[in-house]
Amino acid sequence: MIRLDTLIGAERAAAHVTALSARLLHVDRLPADTALRVACERVAEGDPIALAAPGQTWSLRPGIDPDDAPAMSLLVLERLTCPPRAAVEDEIGFHEVLPLTVLAATYELTAWEA
Repeated sequence: MIRLDTLIGAERAAAHVTALSARLLHVDRLPADTALRVACERVAEGDPIALAAPGQTWSLRPGIDPDDAPAMSLLVLERLTCPPRAAVEDEIGFHEVLPLTVLAATYELTAWEA
């Protein structure tokens, strides 16, 4: 997986981690230092629950059989909650809603539009 700061720049990556940390602090009621640590760990691991957002391209992970996946790459159109899902479009324009667990198991973040 490409590091988030390499993909979108250090400033945007820091802003994303800060926003995620604030959500963990507010929603999950984690202490500030724990929320920041968890946010950093999830982003470093490429966790789609921490990362998935509109404008991103997620590509098939190396070693995954393309026959076991919906597409080679997916563009995230919308982030949905309860349960965490993403509305995506594949390379031929087919739209689908996938659980973020599918992104986690099968894809990795490879591009994020500005």
